[in-house]
Amino acid sequence: MMVLINCAQSQLKIHAKNTGLSINLCNCSPAFDHMGSIVTVEAVLVYITHLPAKTRFFIIERMDFTHVTLGPDDEGRRIDKVLRRFLSEESLSSLYKSLRKGLIKIDGKKCEGSFRVHEGSEIQIASFLIKTESDSTKPAKHIPALDKSSLIFKNDFLAFINKPYDIPVQPSSHSSISLTEIVQNDYERTHTESRSLSFRTGALHRLDRKTTGIIAFSQNLTGAQWFSAQIQAHELEKNYLAVIEGHLGTAEEWADDIAKDTRQNGTAFHTVSVNSPGGKRSLSTAIPLAYGAVSERGAHLPLTLARFSIKTGRTHQIRSQSAHHGYPLFGDTAYGGTKIAGAHARQDFFLHAYELRFPRDNPLSLPESLLAPLPRPFVQFVEEYFSKTLINCESLLII
Repeated sequence: MMVLINCAQSQLKIHAKNTGLSINLCNCSPAFDHMGSIVTVEAVLVYITHLPAKTRFFIIERMDFTHVTLGPDDEGRRIDKVLRRFLSEESLSSLYKSLRKGLIKIDGKKCEGSFRVHEGSEIQIASFLIKTESDSTKPAKHIPALDKSSLIFKNDFLAFINKPYDIPVQPSSHSSISLTEIVQNDYERTHTESRSLSFRTGALHRLDRKTTGIIAFSQNLTGAQWFSAQIQAHELEKNYLAVIEGHLGTAEEWADDIAKDTRQNGTAFHTVSVNSPGGKRSLSTAIPLAYGAVSERGAHLPLTLARFSIKTGRTHQIRSQSAHHGYPLFGDTAYGGTKIAGAHARQDFFLHAYELRFPRDNPLSLPESLLAPLPRPFVQFVEEYFSKTLINCESLLII
């Protein structure tokens, strides 16, 4: 604590600009030490208002800074974008204000929000900003640990997860947890030293909530960019297994235009329509693998276990095209399928992303093929209504 010598607020502002002192908004004076020298360390001045005017004091507290080194995936990003990931509770205007005041610096220097950072540079953030962030009144969300048995393959670039049934890939107000949150939590736990400040792992393609199977998550920026480029160039082969109604006699190739159904249904769920104006081209190949049947409401319903290879990745592509061509997924009532009854009714339908195939000698050292074992309910249904010889002990198809 130090006595302040009276002076104009304008003088204090000039001194603060020259020395880096942070000042509050009250009419106050610069601080002097016991020898009469101006304090030049970066400091926070806290005004004590309850004392008489002639004996008002300030508390001088050295400002602590948290130092964060930028990683390879931060290279070339704007600093305001980097900070938005790190200080998610702060508004953009607050971040700009902190940058102007020197509460956030890059390599010890002030910068504009548009400044592009480099790997190895150091961001200094006033620790009270981070403390404010951590003191948020929002309750911490419980995120379960990633089930390691669901991990199909992982390297420095990509991770491939066998997605379970009835969990959304992306966060949703209609679900308490998402696969993205689980994978991000695992990524942060396992990358405590090498993690870039602005990078967040994320799903690189879509799977519906009630579709199971293989899905790719980025582990760094290089992996994300490569995978996305392969999808755009149609260099990845995506194969699915599904139980469809009817007898698919031979392989069929479908080319249809799919558009989102914009009619309001009172829920967040939307179907798509096939060959509607404004639809996007969707290419699928359906190949029959085995035949079976169930008795539903006293009627004999033929079923086909089919493999689908898709060259595009439209919303509900397999579900909508199968129904359009006369083979709705068994149980998929949204597209005209028969509701599943009995012991298997806990599953709405059976659609599994079974395989991803990659270009040979790819730069990410991925194998040519990755397979996702079938979930137990799918295995049990196939064994009961098709054949027990179709699937091996590792829940992989053998035909």
